[in-house]
Amino acid sequence: MGDQKSEETKDSAKKDSISIIYHQRNDSPKYFEIKRSKIYLFFIGLPAITLIALIIGAIGLVHTSPFHLMENYRQNKEAQKEISNQEMMEEKIQSLLEQNENLQKELTASQEIKSQVQDNNTQTTTPPANPNTGDAKCPAPVACPAPTVSTTINSIGLSTLSLFKPIQGQRDRTRPATLNLSGFKALVGRDTVNLQFNIIPAVTDDSKISGHIIVLMKNELAIQAYPLGALGGSDFQINYSAGETFATQRFRPVDASFVKPRKSGNYSFTVFIFSRSGDLLHFNTVAFALKL
Repeated sequence: MGDQKSEETKDSAKKDSISIIYHQRNDSPKYFEIKRSKIYLFFIGLPAITLIALIIGAIGLVHTSPFHLMENYRQNKEAQKEISNQEMMEEKIQSLLEQNENLQKELTASQEIKSQVQDNNTQTTTPPANPNTGDAKCPAPVACPAPTVSTTINSIGLSTLSLFKPIQGQRDRTRPATLNLSGFKALVGRDTVNLQFNIIPAVTDDSKISGHIIVLMKNELAIQAYPLGALGGSDFQINYSAGETFATQRFRPVDASFVKPRKSGNYSFTVFIFSRSGDLLHFNTVAFALKL
């Protein structure tokens, strides 16, 4: 019984191995037995390991090649240049805002001086009382004509509108109101700040209102414009036609996206809505305290 089991074990071992008879000239034949697993390892395993190593080496060579390094350097250079241009633009915009504020102060002072001069001229031209008639009362002053309401777009302030390119024949059509804005929300995301609001026509005749939407976000350090390309010209002035186009009869939601600033604080958002011909239809300013 034991001999039968040993023979079966030998037969199974022979099946798992390959016999090789090696004969060399002037030498007796030699007999070898090699297991199949070793043959598989030699003819399949080693080439597979070599192929995997070559693939890994090729991938590493691609990522460390001079072309890849040059491409990364070029991308970093472009990013630095864009950041530098953005900072330069912010500095120029801040300088323009300061100049506009100074001009507005000078304009206000000149208007006050002009009104004082007019008052003095009115007092000097008033005739004295006639002593012969005994009438000590001064005649009633001549009524000044009522000031006319300007229809130009400058009625909403020089410090903001100087950022817009002037258009010949541009009018201020904000009175009477044709649009209402509601539902203002400022949402802070990972990389952006979004101002959301709704445009609702104030008229009730179901007529379609269309035009362009431009939103400015600013604080004491910088100013941004939506859409992003609206404030990208060489003269740092906004063309009304660069705004987001819209057309509505009843309701129009707006989601204005800005690059997230680095500093928390109070930010003001000014919404300008122009007609297709460039007339000002509506403007509104809201302020939010943003935690960034």
